[in-house]
Amino acid sequence: MNRFMIKQIFTTLKKPLLAGLIVLTASAHSAAQTTPAPAVVETAEVSYQQNDDISSLPGTVISTRDAKISAEVPGRLSWVAKVGATIEKGQPLATIDDYTLRLQLRNDQAQIDRIKVDLQYDRRQQDRLKTLRLKNSIAQSELDQTESKIAALTQDLRIAEINRDKTQYDISRSTVVAPFTGLVAERSMVEGEYTQQGDNLVRLVDTNSLELSVNAPLRIARFNRSGTEVNIEADTRRVLTTIRGAVPVGDQRSRMMELRLSLQADQWYIGEAVTVKLLNSAPKKTLNIPRDALVLRENVVYVYMVDVDNKAKRITVETGPGDGANISVEGDLKVGDKVVIRGAERLKDGQTLKLINQGVTQTASNKSSDLKTAAI
Repeated sequence: MNRFMIKQIFTTLKKPLLAGLIVLTASAHSAAQTTPAPAVVETAEVSYQQNDDISSLPGTVISTRDAKISAEVPGRLSWVAKVGATIEKGQPLATIDDYTLRLQLRNDQAQIDRIKVDLQYDRRQQDRLKTLRLKNSIAQSELDQTESKIAALTQDLRIAEINRDKTQYDISRSTVVAPFTGLVAERSMVEGEYTQQGDNLVRLVDTNSLELSVNAPLRIARFNRSGTEVNIEADTRRVLTTIRGAVPVGDQRSRMMELRLSLQADQWYIGEAVTVKLLNSAPKKTLNIPRDALVLRENVVYVYMVDVDNKAKRITVETGPGDGANISVEGDLKVGDKVVIRGAERLKDGQTLKLINQGVTQTASNKSSDLKTAAI
């Protein structure tokens, strides 16, 4: 066979081969376009744990001893403690000019002394009349009259002594003292003003005896009793404390009750606002997933679970109460199932996944390779 014949044969075979290669290349390109690339996602496992139905309610830090101290006697104020001053128990908060009271005390004492003088005279007179009566020198009525006068003077003396003791007591009350150790938060009156009995002088607050007051719906009273532990939050602080007292008494309008929670004085300020986490129902265990796994579409909520072939499986769920980053769900899930928490927004049901968890990447092909290696 000469060179010319070989060239003719090669030319004849070349055209079908080129056509076949073009067809194969086009088919491969079309297949590459129709098969989507694996989606890169991050997953988390479904867990089974206690999940409390929690309500977040506002609360206020209060003092257990917050009193408006009043004047007990009338008079002109000569001194009042300044706002911000810390007054120890039994120390003065205000003083009232007691000059008039001291004059009254002198008058009461003078009345007592006068009655005592009259009594001394009438008792001597009684002794003389008794002697004369024994001799039948006077009538019995004269002696009876003197004895009656003595009895009346004795009662007058008792009344005068009571008036004296009352005046002394009023003098002692002219100095208004602190019933407990506290901080002067307000002054209602100042030096030089005239005060009447019952007028407010200062507001005294015990800053070391604190509680938390929170108003809660009556329907949750059975789940939040005295001694129940609850969480409270303020700014970046999260503290576990207990309910000291519950007052499950409301009215027809508010349907609210008051709870008092124990607090440590060195962590809070009076009037500070905090958030209280209270139980809405009895604690129960449920399936939990991260909130990031939820995909919300109009009236349906679903998640993507990773099946045994590393493909996305769409599962409709119903959500329940949650706390923090987790939420309880009901659906075709079980403990240990993997749900997508990153990259679920654009997934399609049945799409191949590439899992990225804790720096480890795993695809369906990698999984097959690992199985082959293990078999070898």
